[in-house]
Amino acid sequence: MGPNDPHHPANPAGAIEATFVDVVSAAFSDARLRTVSPLAGDASSRRYYRLALDGDTDAPGTVVAMVLGPDRLPLSSEELSVFDSPPTELPFINVGRFLARIGVRIPTLYHHDAAAGILLLEDIGDQTLRWATDGGPEEETLARYREAIDQLVRMQVIGTRNADTACVAFQQRFDHRLLTWEFQHFLEHGAPSLTDVDAARLRAGFEPVLAELSTSPAVLAHRDFHGWNIHVHRNVLYVIDFQDALVAPDAYDLASLLTDRDTSDIITPACEDALIAYFIEARRRLGRPVDDPDRFRTHYVFCVLHRALKVIGRFRYLASVKGKMKYLDYLPHVTAQARRALQDAPGLDDVRPLLSQYIGESCVR
Repeated sequence: MGPNDPHHPANPAGAIEATFVDVVSAAFSDARLRTVSPLAGDASSRRYYRLALDGDTDAPGTVVAMVLGPDRLPLSSEELSVFDSPPTELPFINVGRFLARIGVRIPTLYHHDAAAGILLLEDIGDQTLRWATDGGPEEETLARYREAIDQLVRMQVIGTRNADTACVAFQQRFDHRLLTWEFQHFLEHGAPSLTDVDAARLRAGFEPVLAELSTSPAVLAHRDFHGWNIHVHRNVLYVIDFQDALVAPDAYDLASLLTDRDTSDIITPACEDALIAYFIEARRRLGRPVDDPDRFRTHYVFCVLHRALKVIGRFRYLASVKGKMKYLDYLPHVTAQARRALQDAPGLDDVRPLLSQYIGESCVR
């Protein structure tokens, strides 16, 4: 990375705007860059900007620029780097092309400047599913989340039915290795006072959950399918941040959608139960029914628990290592989900009190 690179710390603003001018010109020949507005980022090193354009009647009025991190890593999650050889194409582009082909709604990719590490995307606004349903009537929330489940089931059923090894999502699997890695992430970062003896007890006691999930029915999964990665634009739902898609347990994305962060503020237990039933029926309508609904609900509880523990570890890691303190605000909600799932999860009697103890201390700053 040299001093003329737009990612270089010596050129944090001016260089990136100058680069946007060139990228916009390459994407839309007669368009001019009018304004640049930074957008809120996420947990990754990517940055986002809204670019207002004029001068070209064929160009949209605004686009969103995704600026890759300075390391230009092909994947946003280091634990997913399990390829025999590095991907030759950005997973965001590779997976996006597959999802669009099977009818999952994603933002249009207008242009990719590989040298600059910039992608120009359709502007789908700022209204996430989570905030579109905040404070609204329960029936409206249920209707929106059913729409999200329709997209999820399409990805699971149509995507898995048309599995394509050229899509990087089918080259990696949420297997025992990754399940273990995520549980270990909780042990390392989510339980500050954890002793070596207790860590060994928890690893052994939690193994039945990892083993059961690693052998559960597997489908194409988004991996981070929740209300912040779904936008409502012109009354239509769009899915974003799909670059980490992989093959995963079929309950995983549903658990993410219905329990992530503070989703419990809008999805009550009764709503959750109704949406699980809707998911099972939607799978049946698309020709891939859930084989054993009772076992699926057990896997759902396991996924809620496992994912909540991972998120606790991840949010504490983001705060302590990356300085992203805002994620600590969600810890009370996530720990409540973890406690609820731990209470309902079968087969954990030997470690339930111990795990509950360390879940409880995760909110201590």
